Amino acid sequence: MSYALIVTPTKLIIKPERRFTWEQWQAGRAERRRLGNLVAPKNIRRKKSEGDEYLRETYGGERGPKFNKPFDASADEV
Repeated sequence: MSYALIVTPTKLIIKPERRFTWEQWQAGRAERRRLGNLVAPKNIRRKKSEGDEYLRETYGGERGPKFNKPFDASADEV
């Protein structure tokens, strides 16, 4: 099975003062995750789903990337 990402053009205008770097996004995401962990369980991954075969094949026997591991976008490249 092959999956393709289709990106469509957008008319959304992002003002220069609202732009941020990848590192800034990651820092913001880490803070949102920290706050979320205060009110919900840290790991909420399902035990099983219909996509298990694909997930386990992709992530070396696991259902997804390891938690607390830095994000590596190149890991998803085919």
